[in-house]
Amino acid sequence: MTEKMRNKPVAYSIIFTLLISAFWAAISFSVRGLYGQYEIQTWLIISVVNISFAILAIALLGAVNQVNGFRHVFKTKGLTKGLLALIPVMVFFVFNLALSTSGVTDTGIENIEAFPIVAFIQVTSALMQNVLFRGLLITSLFVKLSSTEEERVKSVFKASALYLLVYIPLNIFDTGNLALMQIVNTFIVGAGFCAVYMYSRSIMSLVLGQGVWQVMGSVIYLFGAEYSPQLTPWLFIVFVVILILIVVFAVRFSKRAKPFACADEDELSFTQ
Repeated sequence: MTEKMRNKPVAYSIIFTLLISAFWAAISFSVRGLYGQYEIQTWLIISVVNISFAILAIALLGAVNQVNGFRHVFKTKGLTKGLLALIPVMVFFVFNLALSTSGVTDTGIENIEAFPIVAFIQVTSALMQNVLFRGLLITSLFVKLSSTEEERVKSVFKASALYLLVYIPLNIFDTGNLALMQIVNTFIVGAGFCAVYMYSRSIMSLVLGQGVWQVMGSVIYLFGAEYSPQLTPWLFIVFVVILILIVVFAVRFSKRAKPFACADEDELSFTQ
């Protein structure tokens, strides 16, 4: 089995990611149905599920790519580099939250006690998603296709497309709908995340970036905000410009990244 994974790392990464995603979705949605969408029991159980599947994904990441998965995921090398490279994506996150949220009042002040639990589940969610999709799913593709600048750019958008193929059915199953703009946003932001990972080799920078964004969204929700997009023509132009900047930076960062096959001892590499 190990030999097969080494010979076909991309295929096995995709298979394992699909299986973990399916099991994670089944358990998470079952827990929500059993205890309710916003009950504390639900949040705590899903946090445990997130951590459990993150550990499984880290172990598989190491097995498929012949590396110490835990060392790769939790290392601090490249963290600052990754956080700085995430600035264009974080600008999009903040703009999107500001654009889509209205009616923030003190009506939800009583929910402040739930903030630590909500913040914890958001961080565990960010960990699981990035370890699974940017770690296990994407790393093998980067290792196989990163020897030239052109390959690295292509691999970033291929990786984002793979993530989108998993994201779409999960989101539809969870919410019952999916807008075209949501698909575009997810694809472009996903490419930004992939490029930052290739450039910095830091999964933890992605976890922190996404975790901060999700916690910010939770804070707004806890204080009684309503989701009410207010997209004027000028705001739409700004919105598009930010997305274009993310694409530009994604291309730039992927070109400047070192090939994964030339990684040092604490990076990922396997025999081609």
